[in-house]
Amino acid sequence: MNDSLHVKVDEGFVGDLVFENGEYIFSYQTQEKTDFISLTMPVRAKDYTHINLHPFFEMHLPEGYLLSIIKKHFAKIARTDDFGLLQLMSPSIVGRVSYESQKNMGDSALTLDELLHSKDEKLFDELVERFALSSALSGVQPKVIARVQNKATLKLDQYIVKSWGEDYKELSLNEYYCMKVVQYAGVPTLEFFLSDDEKLFVMKRFDILENGELLGFEDMCVLQAKQREDKYSGSYEQVAKTIQTFVSGKNKKTALINFYKMIVINNLLQNGDAHLKNFGLIYNDIDNITLAPAYDVISTTVYIKNDVPALHLLGSKKWWERKFLLRFGMESCFLSHKEANENYDQCLNAMDKVSQEIEPRISFEKNGDKREMLQKLYQTMKRIL
Repeated sequence: MNDSLHVKVDEGFVGDLVFENGEYIFSYQTQEKTDFISLTMPVRAKDYTHINLHPFFEMHLPEGYLLSIIKKHFAKIARTDDFGLLQLMSPSIVGRVSYESQKNMGDSALTLDELLHSKDEKLFDELVERFALSSALSGVQPKVIARVQNKATLKLDQYIVKSWGEDYKELSLNEYYCMKVVQYAGVPTLEFFLSDDEKLFVMKRFDILENGELLGFEDMCVLQAKQREDKYSGSYEQVAKTIQTFVSGKNKKTALINFYKMIVINNLLQNGDAHLKNFGLIYNDIDNITLAPAYDVISTTVYIKNDVPALHLLGSKKWWERKFLLRFGMESCFLSHKEANENYDQCLNAMDKVSQEIEPRISFEKNGDKREMLQKLYQTMKRIL
């Protein structure tokens, strides 16, 4: 296998990625400014050379559970360093940026009903077997991208399907209720579901529109030119500054409000995994860039009692009280005092609404693990309310 990949934007060839003499080199073979592969890598004649895989390309690689599965299955027949993994997965990567030799992936589809209402206890293991190589997902949580056929239109959609292990019991249920807080607070999300047995959390991909248009997506590691191992370095103020720098003028105010609400919610729910790869920007062209919908929101202190935030805020990694979060909203997200208060209250009201949905379940829940997780999540919510 040659150490090179042809890179495409909207299915058109734009350049080559090469690994040579210990360096990763990307060279544009186009002069069209709109053919940029990343907001941080505009079209130019000079090569982009790094000693590590460029953060944008690294974003396409799996992490955690999926990485271990792929290495286990392919280590004997293919290279599993960063470039080898990208070559291995490249035929199945679907997005605004893709790689040559896309293959037909239609015959591995299932329906949403099969996903949500299956009684097969090994369904997730089967999904991993079918879709692991087309699932470039970050994070340690077991997850996979599944191709799902709409029974009415026969159109193929892509859904992220998450499971959980013994270290994080009932994580799907945890994420479902936390994402409902986000949704009720008015922060954009894509449609999400919980399977009947509550073992799987399922969410539609937000970078593929209903009409099939592929949006550009870049997480904060890419936008801040950081490698994936640096996803816990930096601050939420720096993320706000990145939003301020890249988001289009017409979208900037809304993006900063939504980001502020995400930070408030992550503090209220005590989500210690809101790192750089869990925030990103989406765009369909250089003049229409905005904050990506919220994703990967959970309460980590349900499992790790003394967990702390993933990034610094106001110079420290701690769970901040209201007055300090208001200060962040005004200083870093450019909100007025009134706007910061109103949006904070919206987050509180959303959390109150979800806590009222959880409370009746606790006394009637027969499954001990579910009852314990729900009780801790409820206490986290009521601590503030």
